[in-house]
Parts: sequence; C-alpha cells; structure tokens
Amino acid sequence: MKSLLRLATCSIVAGVLLVLGTGPLACSDEGSGTTGRRIALDVAISASPESRGFTNAKGWNVSLTKAAVATGAFYFYDGETMFAGAPPRGVQRGFVRSAFAHPGHYVPGNAKGEMLASSSADLLAGGLLGRGDGVTGVVRSATFGFGAPAAGPLAAELGTSVIVLEGTATKGAESRVFRVEIAPNEVTDTRGRTQIEGCPFAITDMQGDGTVTITVKLPMWFDQVAFDDVPAGAAGEPALLPDGLARNQLVRGVKGGLAYSFAYAPR
Repeated sequence: MKSLLRLATCSIVAGVLLVLGTGPLACSDEGSGTTGRRIALDVAISASPESRGFTNAKGWNVSLTKAAVATGAFYFYDGETMFAGAPPRGVQRGFVRSAFAHPGHYVPGNAKGEMLASSSADLLAGGLLGRGDGVTGVVRSATFGFGAPAAGPLAAELGTSVIVLEGTATKGAESRVFRVEIAPNEVTDTRGRTQIEGCPFAITDMQGDGTVTITVKLPMWFDQVAFDDVPAGAAGEPALLPDGLARNQLVRGVKGGLAYSFAYAPR
C-alpha cells in the first residue's frame, strides 16, 4: 500500500510539475511530506434512504425488493471532481484542479487510499465490505469499482453479473415486475475498466483510522428509465429487462459518477 501510494503521488505530481515547467519533487516517507501517515480504513456500503421506493423522471413509480452488487477496487484521491463545490472552511483547494480541470475533465490528483479486495453487498440492507489502507490528508473524489462476485451468500444470486435488481414499476394502470442482470462488459469505461471515475467524496481531512461509507443512489440509476418496452411477465413473475431503450438508460444511470457518494468518519 505504501509503495503504491508513494508511486502514484510521485508520478502524478511529477507530471504536473513537468507541464508547469518546474523541477521534480522528491516524495518523502511516512510521517511527513506528500504521502502522510498510514491509516486503516474500513469500507461500508448501502443504498440511499429513498432507494426502496421513488418516482423517476419518466413518471414510473419504482419499488425495489432486491439490489445486489459485486464490487471491485475502490480508490480515494485528493483531486476534485468536475461537480465539486466550495471546500469547507480550513480546507484549501489543491492546485491541480485550478491549473488543469475544466467541465468534463477529471484529474484524480494524489492517491490517498484504496481497498483492493473484491466483495459483494445487498445494497438495501447495507453492510461492511472490508478493510483498506490510506494515508492522512484531504480527500475529495473516488473511483468506484465493480468486480467478480466474491464467495458468500450473494455469489449464487449474482452469478456472473455485477448487478442484480428486482422490483415493480407502475404508471397509471401499467405495471411491470422486473429483474435486471447487468454483466461486467456493460459497465466498462472507455478504457475497458469496470469502474466509475470521479465520484464525489465529501471533502475531509483524514487524520486517523476511520470508516469510508459509500452511498449508492439507486433512484439516479433509474431516473431516465421508461418501462414501456419491458414485458409484463407471467403470473406476476419478474420479467428480465431486455435489450432496448429501458436497459440502455439504466446502464447509463449506473455509469454516472454522481450516483455514488463517499464519506469518511473517524473511529
């Protein structure tokens, strides 16, 4: 962990300084300089409170009964997202964003923490995913990773999918009982990685061991989904969400960085 963070810090800062025309910056060891002091970070995840039932932008009332996800690696950075607002009093903005960031462009900055182990979670129930590592300092953004389902009670449910959802959508007299199974290739980014970059991390100066909580806003996944092309299913059994506009809009929502928010709390 120490070597990874130190390498990431050195390489990113060196690249920025090269563009600015300044010389290389030496990275110091634990306890001082750019890397900071090592800390332990538990990582927990849950759906946002309104995720069980909501009305989306297309007028469909969605009630979710299942939301399982297979997670991969998570990374925490000091670079701000393109959506970032003003930092809290006493926390200074990094020069990386002011020098290079613009709408539609995300600069991660220095790595401040990570959890690499694959896991899985029932988002509606929430729970602890595992333990990661970090270094002291300010965090502003994160990367959310999907992964192969880990061994455990959700492995059979997820199968080869990274997301499994079940629920009911109603609009007037129309009703759809649905099931969604999203494969890894559907959530890849432009470089073929199953991860979501530039997620907002509540700006915090981490100064000790703590817990990083990830909140997944499921209403944002479904916001633009119109269920008109989803079959009604037989005898109330859930119908698989087929290829088509509804599925495309759902996958687009899954890949939106604002659907994932990160926050740190000290122990």
